[in-house]
Amino acid sequence: MGNPYLLRGGHSMKAIKYPVVEIFTSIQGEGTHMGLPAAFIRLAGCNLRCRWCDTVHAFDPANATYLTPDEIATGLAPQLVVITGGEPTLHDLGPLVAALHARGKYVAIETNGTNPIPEKWGIDWVTASPKPNSGYLLACQADELKYVVDDEFTLDCVADDAVPPGRIFLQVESARPESAKKAFALVMENPERGLRLGIQLHKILGVD
Repeated sequence: MGNPYLLRGGHSMKAIKYPVVEIFTSIQGEGTHMGLPAAFIRLAGCNLRCRWCDTVHAFDPANATYLTPDEIATGLAPQLVVITGGEPTLHDLGPLVAALHARGKYVAIETNGTNPIPEKWGIDWVTASPKPNSGYLLACQADELKYVVDDEFTLDCVADDAVPPGRIFLQVESARPESAKKAFALVMENPERGLRLGIQLHKILGVD
């Protein structure tokens, strides 16, 4: 059927601009694609306010520059492109994904999972990180799940059947030793659940 957001020649059908907080290149520091070079597109706006959020500068669209899909997609070197936020599903990502696909990119998204992700957007990989202040709601189909292990976290919230085995990460909260010990214990004490300990490799390396 083809991508509904593409016209002949690869141009987007919709004249749309996105609030871009930053675009940068680094390694993917978390999850299944950890260690791969990636281009990150951070969009403004979020529907949650997590106390341990490390991207609060992405909450306010006033911090953003509004760019078209082609302006965003031009000149990105890595094949892996990660759309993140804030909460990127607050925006219609179809035209942006189409512009990236037209340039041969593999497009991933990092979401809190509270909004459905339309199939027509054509996203290749969905990382959902359900949050406690949304009741750990998972409203989208995900490829992997990440749960931040804070002091209140329990395994009761983990959606074991939502993704294939081995794709649920218990993320250490902001490199806190207490969180690391707790996440390690939960992974080791529940081998039958196929949980994985998640870290933030980019922070360990001291890169963005």
